Amino acid sequence: MRKLFVSSLWLKYVPDTILGTNLLQPRYPICGLQMHSMHPYLHFAFALLSLHAIAVDVRHDEHDEVLHQRFAKYMQKYNKDYMKGTAEYGHRLARYSKAVAEAARWNQRPGRLWTAGAGPLADRSEEELQSMRGYFGSASMRGSRPVGFLRASLAQLSSTETPEQFLNWTSLKALDNVRDQGGCGSCWAVTASTVLDTHAEIYKSQQRSFSAQELVSCVPNVRKCGGTGKCGGATVELAFQYVMEHPLQTDADVPYDGSDGSCKEPSSLVQQSHGSTDLDVAAVGFHSAASDSPGMQFMSGWERLPENEYSPLLRAIYERGPVAVSVDASKWSSYESGIFDSCDQDAVINHAVTLIGYGRDKSLNAGYYMIQNSWGPSWGEDGKIRLLRKEDDDHFCGTDHQPQEGTGCEGGPKEVRVCGMCGILYDNAVPHFRHPP
Repeated sequence: MRKLFVSSLWLKYVPDTILGTNLLQPRYPICGLQMHSMHPYLHFAFALLSLHAIAVDVRHDEHDEVLHQRFAKYMQKYNKDYMKGTAEYGHRLARYSKAVAEAARWNQRPGRLWTAGAGPLADRSEEELQSMRGYFGSASMRGSRPVGFLRASLAQLSSTETPEQFLNWTSLKALDNVRDQGGCGSCWAVTASTVLDTHAEIYKSQQRSFSAQELVSCVPNVRKCGGTGKCGGATVELAFQYVMEHPLQTDADVPYDGSDGSCKEPSSLVQQSHGSTDLDVAAVGFHSAASDSPGMQFMSGWERLPENEYSPLLRAIYERGPVAVSVDASKWSSYESGIFDSCDQDAVINHAVTLIGYGRDKSLNAGYYMIQNSWGPSWGEDGKIRLLRKEDDDHFCGTDHQPQEGTGCEGGPKEVRVCGMCGILYDNAVPHFRHPP
């Protein structure tokens, strides 16, 4: 006795005498072809195959129905509105289905620190996600530093010991409203505005909010640092420098609408600081403007922290306030909760976010950076993500091989060294607000 395999079905114990015979016997020649009579065992096999095909069709229909039902709940939860039967509905459904499968794969990892899910970005295409990340950092031009604009890093000079955990800033009112940048590549402007708002609250500045939309519309980007400008990407450093040299409206005066918009500031004044000078805003160190600059009313300058150094970043968040940090957020769209630890050492810096604290999760036995994102409050942990933090982060390093696409200015270096989870230590900036009198 032996088994006969017929398209994934086993016919058990078919007699060898039958297998040794021709199961198809010739009968009735028609038009030069021969019809064949079928052995009873093959009749049985084809009957089973027919039943199997019907069962597969039923299961496929049931799966499709379940998928549509889940997608309907997803749309309701995140206020999406796609008309069933349209091309867009089919496109979004396919993206959602892929995101669900991807989240399931993430969640199968042994010893995982974070949980993936089909969140508000699950129906977005990769092109849309790239546009949302939108920030392309500020890899230094490696050029000369202008005399009179820089001095030694204040965070670097400080000898203050930092506590193991520091989450004081997470309770700031300025962070209550988690912003949603939408489809505009404006994370650089939204992050700059968020950081400025938090510092204004900490230092009791007269101006308590700074318009992200005005930054998008007005900040010039002559060297194409981080993109082409506006919703096409720029840098937090450019935004901080603009605020130093131009009176910026509040969010109430110029509310965010997620578009390029038009700048109300005269173009000659906008270009005055960046378009006609060789100021390298990507240089590490402290940047200050002239004493009569509008920004001097509330801040003495801003600082780009030393590249790929762990301690200055912790001291800056502890001593000064929230910090604008640059990261590789390519894999963040599936994040739901926990401590994210899935970035490769070779990271492409492509997103700007706000570092608001750091701590340690005892249940996971892991340290983390607490980051507020700009993808709305329904993403992640109420709009936030915890990123894996280790004391030796400045030794967890790789190479950004695409700084022109991800972190650089036009004419900048071909590659840069990036350290920390998702490259968090590479490019960070913090404003220096004046203490209240």
